[in-house]
Amino acid sequence: MKHKAFTEIVAHTTRVPEGTVAMFGRNLKSAGLLTTGARGVNAPEMTVLDLTRILIALCATDRPADAVEATNRYRLARCVNGGKFEIKGEEIGTVEEGENLEEVLSGILDLPFIILTMLNPCFFIHWNRLEAELLIQDERIVFKVDLTDEEQEAQCRGSFSGISTRRGLDTHELSEMALAFYLEKEEGATWEEMRDTGSAAKVAARHIFGVKDEGGHDGNT
Repeated sequence: MKHKAFTEIVAHTTRVPEGTVAMFGRNLKSAGLLTTGARGVNAPEMTVLDLTRILIALCATDRPADAVEATNRYRLARCVNGGKFEIKGEEIGTVEEGENLEEVLSGILDLPFIILTMLNPCFFIHWNRLEAELLIQDERIVFKVDLTDEEQEAQCRGSFSGISTRRGLDTHELSEMALAFYLEKEEGATWEEMRDTGSAAKVAARHIFGVKDEGGHDGNT
């Protein structure tokens, strides 16, 4: 999908005004954190990594002007406890200590849609604790940012305590945004093509629920 459709999907799902999402996107693009290129029909396709980065930005700050700094801090936050996730006793993946938030979250958003929803992921950033967390099934996976000397002193003084400010997204929002990328990959078509021809709902039903279309195709063909 192109940047315009990408912005529309993120705004619709997060309930952040489209103009605000567009401002976040422009700032991240200027810093080389989102896919850039030509405009119009020759514009590049957005990726799951782009989705990951703009979601980190939207959860890390409410100020577009701070988007680049906030994204760079939290996307590189390192996992401090690790974890693994299974479906019906089968291991689907693991998160190792030291992995960063960006690579872990993008990997989860890029999973097959059914697996993604079964893992039931939620994503949060805690502003006053300077940490992020992923909740995957019963696992709580914590990511810590690298603190400056001043922040370390503030933490020792207990200045990070008090009322917690947390922003995040639950499974419904994460899966809704990831679905468009999943369908593009499975169909070999852009989201705009599926949307504009009115086939997006049918394609989703075919891949997710195995509902056959008029041609007799199902999600496995």
